[in-house]
Amino acid sequence: MKRFTLSMMLVAVTMMVSAQKQIPLLDAAPYDTIMDGKKVALYTISNGTVAAQITNYGGFIVGLFAPDKSGEYANLVTNYPNIHQYPRYNLGMVGPALGRFANRIANATFALDGKEYQVTRNSGQHILHGGTQGFDHTVWDVVKADEKELVMKCVLADGLDGFPGTLTTTLTYSITKDNGLSIAYEATTDKATVVNLSNHSYFNLKGVGNGDILDHMLTVSAANITETDRMGIPTGKLTPVAGTAYDFNKPVKIGDRQVAVQGGFGFGFGQRVEIPEGKVRNYDNNFCLTHKDAKKVEKVAELYSPESGRVMEVWNDQPGLQVYTGARTAIALESQKYPDSPNHPEFPSTRLNPGETYHHTCIYRFAVK
Repeated sequence: MKRFTLSMMLVAVTMMVSAQKQIPLLDAAPYDTIMDGKKVALYTISNGTVAAQITNYGGFIVGLFAPDKSGEYANLVTNYPNIHQYPRYNLGMVGPALGRFANRIANATFALDGKEYQVTRNSGQHILHGGTQGFDHTVWDVVKADEKELVMKCVLADGLDGFPGTLTTTLTYSITKDNGLSIAYEATTDKATVVNLSNHSYFNLKGVGNGDILDHMLTVSAANITETDRMGIPTGKLTPVAGTAYDFNKPVKIGDRQVAVQGGFGFGFGQRVEIPEGKVRNYDNNFCLTHKDAKKVEKVAELYSPESGRVMEVWNDQPGLQVYTGARTAIALESQKYPDSPNHPEFPSTRLNPGETYHHTCIYRFAVK
């Protein structure tokens, strides 16, 4: 007799309730243009239950659709209404591919083989998410596009934003049989460099525009976070999460830990916000993930909306997960290595040498319960 796991049952229920509904895809026309002499379009991949819409400008995930417990669909990621909004922002991180270095490098400098590199400062004195000419401001070449898979490629020149090495990256978005959006990266270089790739989608499992995410339940398999200063730069110390507001090893409602403040981005601009003991203003932290096998794609986090019934599992093969809730109306769960790793040899290495291939897979898998 075949044994059914909880995940298999959730997938089966999701497929049954979604079979009667049509996915309300975004109109592709507002994302159709020419940039840098290249065709830009909105590509749709789907298995009939889950669908993603992605533009080859910046690799932005513009739409992501999965059914709720009633079989109703909503867009679960924040987006801009047309392609012309995307190039306007240095850090308009609403769903792009991030590279060649996601997260922060302190003082926008690092040393490699005895040589110091000064890279672009775009976040105060620091560099954030690859600088001003990274993945999110690149028109990717489409290698393959069909109903279930989008494969794109880009080349970042040696010296671009100050980084060494010509970095060639292949980025594959695909829809898995078990209702996941898989994001797979492969990268090579012709000179020793540092590489840390990710995606910066913001998720709201009630549907974007349907309130905040403070009622979402979050689980993250991590024993530590990387301690940082007030600018988000790691000190080098790993801080245990046990007994703190950062312990999500069991499901916790985000609003039980994060204070509620007025304002769309939840920072409380102009407000004097008292932070009670055991709570945080918001999360913008790298969680040091607990993997059984660091080389395998494993489940590392789960987000659940009791209101919609949607569940999103996060699977990856990387050591870190940046959890960002500053937006309050949505949450980013960024699969990556640790921030500022080039300046911390004790952290998992981000070095990539010629002849090596960087691999990274992250899957956002959907179900209902």
